[in-house]
Amino acid sequence: MSTAPFLAPFLKPTPRNLETLPVAWARMTELGYSPRSTPVPEPEGCTRTRCAGAHHGYPGSEHRWALVDELCGQEFTAYYSHMRDRKGANPAPPRRHKGCPYSGAANAAKRAARYAEIGRPVPAWDTDALTATQTA
Repeated sequence: MSTAPFLAPFLKPTPRNLETLPVAWARMTELGYSPRSTPVPEPEGCTRTRCAGAHHGYPGSEHRWALVDELCGQEFTAYYSHMRDRKGANPAPPRRHKGCPYSGAANAAKRAARYAEIGRPVPAWDTDALTATQTA
């Protein structure tokens, strides 16, 4: 699903938010996620401080983003801050959402095949799936 990047309704179009939007959107796409096709209702009174709701459109890093996993079709919520690259001495690779049948090293070939099926390249960080495509 290809959608133009958009902010959650409550998130103001500040220079910082507009700068982060395409980066966050690219990361969401790289992971094989897309925004839910039907908007989730915005939590009443949600502001820049944390709230319990999930949001349609890029909500900033401290709010949950309502997404669909294009590999398995499951709707879920995630914080963008949990999808960003992890840096430091022991960087952790991104991981799929909890319960995803394509998650983990044991499902690397299945995951690589699914990326191909939906017309997405295997992300460079997914070394297990990349290896599976080279040995197939």
